[in-house]
Amino acid sequence: MVPISISTKMKQTTPTQKGLITGALMIIASLFSYYILKNPVESYFQFIIYFLYTVGIVWTLIAHSKKNGNTISFKDYFSIGFKSFIVVTLLMAGFAYIYFSFHTEFRDSKIAENNQMLLLQGDHLPKEIEENANQLKKMFLPLMISSAVFRYLILGAIITAISGGYLSKKYNTK
Repeated sequence: MVPISISTKMKQTTPTQKGLITGALMIIASLFSYYILKNPVESYFQFIIYFLYTVGIVWTLIAHSKKNGNTISFKDYFSIGFKSFIVVTLLMAGFAYIYFSFHTEFRDSKIAENNQMLLLQGDHLPKEIEENANQLKKMFLPLMISSAVFRYLILGAIITAISGGYLSKKYNTK
């Protein structure tokens, strides 16, 4: 058995830990954007958060390739990337739940916009509009959480597939 020193153990971060770090940075950036910069939820700052997500996944894959040499297949890269982006997805789903539970003004503004559109169409009764608004209030939180989950799963899979494909070709053609 090869002894492992404490310093060696501390240097190794797993894909899950990298996902936790990436997700934490994304949450901090989201909070910074909203509370410090006073950006709305749907602002261009969201692209910076996606950039952090991309960097976190690529960081995980490159670190894995450096650790394991040049014989890594696309399947291995995707598996490692998945371990990272699934953690980020779970963190962002939890963040969406907490954020939208406390910030109902976003929900209310979207429902008000929808009510205004329905009024302008002119083919809905006020009672229908009110029922629609009540239904939207019930559906809003699950809708926001599910959209966060699907958005981060799809983006994570695409980023991992592109990065893993590039890295597996780069190292396997030498």
